[in-house]
Amino acid sequence: MSIWTTAGPASWPEPPAEMTVSTLAEIEACPRRWALSMAAYPELWTERGYPPRIHLKALAGSVVHSVLETVTKELARAGCPSVQDASAVAALQRLGGLSHIVAKAIDQHVGRLATNPRAGRTLDHFSRSLRTQLPEIRTRVQTMLCRCHLPQSSPAPAAGGRPRFRGPLALGVHCEVELRAPHLQWKGKADLLSLSPSTCEITDFKTGEPAEEHRFQVRTYALLWSRDGEVNPVGRLAGRLLLAYPTGDVDVPAPTADELSELEQQLVARGAAARLAVSTHPPAARPDAQRCRYCGVRQLCDAYWLADTQRALAEQDGQRSFGDIEATIVSRHGPSSWDIVIHSLLGIEGEQHGLLRTNVQVELRIGDRLRLLDAAVADPRDDSGPVVITLGVLSEVYSTNAPG
Repeated sequence: MSIWTTAGPASWPEPPAEMTVSTLAEIEACPRRWALSMAAYPELWTERGYPPRIHLKALAGSVVHSVLETVTKELARAGCPSVQDASAVAALQRLGGLSHIVAKAIDQHVGRLATNPRAGRTLDHFSRSLRTQLPEIRTRVQTMLCRCHLPQSSPAPAAGGRPRFRGPLALGVHCEVELRAPHLQWKGKADLLSLSPSTCEITDFKTGEPAEEHRFQVRTYALLWSRDGEVNPVGRLAGRLLLAYPTGDVDVPAPTADELSELEQQLVARGAAARLAVSTHPPAARPDAQRCRYCGVRQLCDAYWLADTQRALAEQDGQRSFGDIEATIVSRHGPSSWDIVIHSLLGIEGEQHGLLRTNVQVELRIGDRLRLLDAAVADPRDDSGPVVITLGVLSEVYSTNAPG
């Protein structure tokens, strides 16, 4: 197990020039989390932002989304109206069959993690877990595809994918359509955009549970479609908006022209406020139990580790069997255990002694002040023993000591 540091970024990111729904949601939830995630860390890797923390559920959702994109593109390219159509069999066979498509998507997503220094130790774990879920992923994809109906169109290469240049979209089915409204400083990408002489339908695939923000997202796509003068020069409005979930499809009322104008004003105002929120360095932190639990940069956020913050989060979330701990190594207790002083732990007031155990190989030093993420926490049944902290395969260790 590697020990990382809590050193701040080499440089902070500029406010986004073009806003997206996901970026807006991130900034509005916690400006500091967005800024820390998008800042530059050249000592860690050469890619943009902080190396992301990998979550199996989100990774599986990305695989499902990728398979849906691959299959719908091929169906559209072949002119198949649905996966139940006889021509769909041949289309899937050209891709090697659905199980092969899922397996290939798993390989691709796991392969992309190879450059992420934060994922290296758990790469095999995630790969095995995803392969174990292959039948379940296949079933989720099949369920969503069975409800996916595409407008009948003639087979054409351009109908199944993104055009090489941005221009007016022809009738047919288009996947992963980039929508831009530069004058609004907004952009987005529609999973599926279906055009016929009488209908215009936007579908967004969702692999999780229904949420109100999904409605906002697909309505935003309707606005961007209506305002994108390159792909939609006549300003055609979307007539149907669809959110496709594993549990069923949800129709979202398509905005009228007046509603689009109102939504446009809201997006411009919220976008401007979000850019202002991340223009200071560091931006404000907005601790919240649910947001902080899955935050990939909470180890860098000093506001998260303050006693008042931890006390407030404990009131929201209570003490959990897995949690985050800030502690100092006091002495060696055994071959794979250390005596520690706990400075911060949800549900525990003040400093107290504890015992740190490791199920993985890690080199710790006496005097190190550490931030431990997702460690197992076992309280003694009475006050006679220490709090026992155990590091597992998915735990992370960060040193707050100054380098050198």
